[in-house]
Amino acid sequence: MRIHVRVPAASGNLGSGFDCAGMALALYNEAILDTDAKGVVIEGEGADFLPREESNACLKAMMELASRLDCQLPSFGLRLINRIPIGRGLASSGAAALAGLLLANELLGCPKDREQIMELATELEGHPDNVAAALLGGITISAWDGSKVHTVRIDPDPSMKAVLWVPDSQVYTKHARSILPKQVSMQDAVFNLSRAALMAASFARGEYNLLQVATQDRLHQPYRASLVKGLQESMLSALEAGALATWISGAGPSVLALCIDNVQAVELALWHIASKYNDGKVMTLEIDTCGAQVTKMAEEVEV
Repeated sequence: MRIHVRVPAASGNLGSGFDCAGMALALYNEAILDTDAKGVVIEGEGADFLPREESNACLKAMMELASRLDCQLPSFGLRLINRIPIGRGLASSGAAALAGLLLANELLGCPKDREQIMELATELEGHPDNVAAALLGGITISAWDGSKVHTVRIDPDPSMKAVLWVPDSQVYTKHARSILPKQVSMQDAVFNLSRAALMAASFARGEYNLLQVATQDRLHQPYRASLVKGLQESMLSALEAGALATWISGAGPSVLALCIDNVQAVELALWHIASKYNDGKVMTLEIDTCGAQVTKMAEEVEV
């Protein structure tokens, strides 16, 4: 038996929606499980350093689900095809966790529904923004009470695109969270609450002219600016070139500029930043609307 899972990248936070807003991106990791094979093969991103034993994030998620179900996973081989850059704020860890959970769930007869998979992925990641978007596709606004995830999914405009500056340097979520303050002022809290609410309404109603204001943030981006050389310059350049909004994708260091029009001008603006700092690449992605996909293929039977 073979099981194939495809999981999209995701951008978390979307500026003001810290830990609650996410957007799925059309860049995909694939995981292929084969019960007739053995070992772990990794291709693409992280092939030269990701572990191939139980500490692998995909395998850990598989074993976690089996453990919670008090089940034993049968023998299998795993092929991981990674296209999502690692440590760049595009939810590579969330994609690995989701892939593992979906593979194990399918292998064990689908005892968990998608809502339960999302809740377990959120528990493993510590926040729902990226895993909700990657699982469901589109734009998601989520609230997590520690056990249950409450999510609203919003369909993006079909012509919407994400232009990304992806620096070469890696930023890991644990470090990016460690530099955030433990307390914030009431003024900053209200600032973000008002903009996060406006952002959700803007996406839901298609009033994208409000997004530049709605994605402004005081809770995480000002503190993470030191992790991304040229951050403010890149965001301003993209806005001046016609982007609807810009933000640090996830924990960074990638910067996302959301566009409907002026895509080429925004690409050029971010290429200038990448060239100026001799750092990274620029890529333009569609917004994924399908979310994670699972395909199960039974063994061929000779007649």
